[in-house]
Amino acid sequence: MNAIPPFTIARYGVYAALAMAIAAAWLGTRAGYPFDQALMRAIFTFVLVTAVAFGAEAVILTSPPKAPPPQPPADPAESGSDTSDNPAPDA
Repeated sequence: MNAIPPFTIARYGVYAALAMAIAAAWLGTRAGYPFDQALMRAIFTFVLVTAVAFGAEAVILTSPPKAPPPQPPADPAESGSDTSDNPAPDA
């Protein structure tokens, strides 16, 4: 399983997209653009960053889990098994 809970990247991506959209609208109006053009730029920025965030989340969720590290082969002498390769000593 992944170390992060599902939709964490998407959630924070939407928060980042909202912050970038607000900054884009504010900077657009400060640069002298009309408010409607600055708002359209902000909406475009929000949609673009949100799409990237959900794409990143999809890549994380659909990636196969990591394989566990390989275990070294068990030594029959250490395991205490009584096999034909390792007969029990006579008592």
